[in-house]
Amino acid sequence: MIRLNVDHLPGDLDAPPVWLWFLATGATPADVDFVWSCYLRRFDLEHTFRLFKQSLGWTRLRLRNPQSADRWTLLVIVAHTQLRLAAPLATASASPGRRPPAPARR
Repeated sequence: MIRLNVDHLPGDLDAPPVWLWFLATGATPADVDFVWSCYLRRFDLEHTFRLFKQSLGWTRLRLRNPQSADRWTLLVIVAHTQLRLAAPLATASASPGRRPPAPARR
């Protein structure tokens, strides 16, 4: 077992220790650094997939086969791209009397 303690958090918050399981005896500091970096990569990947699932609508649909999921993903990506490309046209042709929308942030 590897116990990691956080030295400092913003706002002087106390963080509980993080326990990592490592199947080896006599771990060196380099081994501990490697296990910790792997944990961070895994954490990032899990949250990236969670974001993809939410933004692509995979959690709302009940897709029955991988081909349907592929088609849905491509459809959402194409629609998002079309909306992003059309955004400057929508701001350029604002109706008279309406307040123009705020410029898009990038």
